[in-house]
Amino acid sequence: MDAWETHENSWRPASRPASPDWDPEDAAEIARLRARELELAEALVYHRYWTEFAPGDVQAARDALKHHREQEPASTAS
Repeated sequence: MDAWETHENSWRPASRPASPDWDPEDAAEIARLRARELELAEALVYHRYWTEFAPGDVQAARDALKHHREQEPASTAS
């Protein structure tokens, strides 16, 4: 990544040196991946599946989906 410094009047000055071997191709790939991440996040958040729930129940449904593997009983393979 490029080097950066906070403004001289920042409440907490900070800086970082440039990453070694950072080039424009790396920056373009990071931008592409971040755009894809945003695209996928929007697809999840705005998926029509969530319209099946009352607005007050959406968060609980998302939490249940997030933790569904923790709720599954352990399989008993013989």
